[in-house]
Amino acid sequence: MTEAFVVALVSFGVLVELGCCVGVFVMRDAYDKLHYTGPAAIVGPVAFAGAILVQEGVSQAGIKAVLVAVLLIVANPVLTHATGRALYIRQRDHLEPTQPDAGQTP
Repeated sequence: MTEAFVVALVSFGVLVELGCCVGVFVMRDAYDKLHYTGPAAIVGPVAFAGAILVQEGVSQAGIKAVLVAVLLIVANPVLTHATGRALYIRQRDHLEPTQPDAGQTP
């Protein structure tokens, strides 16, 4: 029973990763491509970590898998935002000017 569950989780994770790769390949705009990095960095690793936990239990390998999945879940939004912002600046050579405060001159 556990072997079938492990195979199902790994298969699901591989399908998610392949789907995200196809999405990145098919999209034309870099901003659209960024949307496909989310599931690849969150759903896939959670499925793989779950498979490792089911197979190995709460062991050194299971704990490391969970830590890696948590790191990817936390880091992905920050890296995606930073990548999008860098792309925006690169395309326009600057950030949009901010509105000056009431006491400052423009």
